[in-house]
Formats: sequence, C-alpha cells, structure tokens
Amino acid sequence: MSVTHFDLISDLYLTTLDNFTWQYKSTSLYCIVAGNITADRTLLFEFLEILQRYYNAVFFVDGDLEHSCYEGNFAASYRNLQEGIGVLDNVLFLHENIVILNNVTLIGANGWTTFDFSNTSTVNLTIDFLTKSNMLTEEYANSIFKLAVSDQHYMYNSIETCQGMKDCKDLLLITNTVPVPDFINHNADFNGTVLGDTTGNNGITGCLSRDKNSKVKTWIFGKFPEDIDCNKDGIRYVSNPGTERDFSTYFPKRIEI
Repeated sequence: MSVTHFDLISDLYLTTLDNFTWQYKSTSLYCIVAGNITADRTLLFEFLEILQRYYNAVFFVDGDLEHSCYEGNFAASYRNLQEGIGVLDNVLFLHENIVILNNVTLIGANGWTTFDFSNTSTVNLTIDFLTKSNMLTEEYANSIFKLAVSDQHYMYNSIETCQGMKDCKDLLLITNTVPVPDFINHNADFNGTVLGDTTGNNGITGCLSRDKNSKVKTWIFGKFPEDIDCNKDGIRYVSNPGTERDFSTYFPKRIEI
C-alpha cells in the first residue's frame, strides 16, 4: 500500500515576510497549512505563493486570524479567500472542498468555536462575558457560533459521504479549531477559562459517529500553542503550532498516512 507524506504547519501569526524563508525546510511533496498564518490578507497570499514553490501542492484551512480584517463580514472574507487562493497554481483551499490524493481523502474546515469548549461554562455565559468585556459584539459571537455549527454539519456529511466511496480509504481531517478538550485542559491558562472555552468546537468530534467503516486515521489541528501528537481511540491527533516560536528554529512536522 502506498504511503503519502505531508508537512504540517500552522499558527505562525506573521506580520511581515522580511525574514521568512522556507528554503531547506520542506520534507514532503505536500504541505498542510492549518490556519492562523496572518491577519493581513495580502501577506497571506504572498506567503502561500512562496510556500507553493517548495511543494507539489499546498492544502490550506483558514483560522479565525485570517478573518479578523473583515470585521464580521464572513461571507465576503471567505469569498476573497477563495478568489485569492484560486489564482495560485499549487494551493488548494479546503473550505467546502474535499480532495482525494493517493487514496488519502482530505476533509478540512476552520471549525471555529462553540464558546463552551473547556466544559466549565455555557455558550451564553461565555458570550455574555465577552460582550460585556467589549472583546466582541453579540452579533459577531452569534455569527461565529453559526459558523461552528455549520462546520460540524459539513464534517458530519463529508465523512458519511466517504463511507461508501471506494477511493476514500484513509480520511485525514484538518481543522484550525481544537477537537478534544483533554488536549488543552492540562494548561492552567486554558482549563476552565474563557480562553479555553473559545479554543475549540465542542461538537465537532461528533462527526466521528458517521465513520462507520473506521476510515478516519488522522486529525490535524492548530490554534492551541502547544505541540500535540497522540493517539486517542485509534486516531492520531497532531498539531505543529508556530505560536511565539523563533521562526528560524520552526520546522514543519512530517506526518505519514
């Protein structure tokens, strides 16, 4: 059986490309970018254009950072991402776009947040705190919650569709959001805090109930600043965040499917 390798990167929080280079860093033919690269849309397209030179294909999933410049107009933001990425030769935007590559099926979504991820609060209490603290408006929070639920349904339906497709043998799930609360609750900054409640989507792993034929092998994610690589219930969960890292010492994580 053939093996496919991917380089994984995410959460670079770039504000400039002045010191950016990917020379001698690529280790695979393909790269997965799991979001939160930059809030500057022009910079994002420039970053992806540079990255594509080192790979046969780059697969991109957006994080919340990518949308911060659109002030809640998510429809326009997604439209601009699709248009800007669409002109790049070797970059594929995984938003509502399933890709089959060497019997590996890539299913990606931002995932957003349900505002109750650390399991110590409710959606309404977290949103109420954020709005009263002037961190976001109630309208903005409700839009994010709707996107989170929409991404849940997309993952559910996509996995269910793949069950009967012979070409879909190994499913590789990619989200920016963290899928499992246990991955963050050891960290005091995230356990039982608003930060923790907004780091993941509390319903997105429900999509695994649709995986009747156990095709999901790996789940890649971002957002949380710690490196995660573990197995849970037969699925490998992997992240490789560049948060607060010296970029000169940050390298992709090579994964095998």
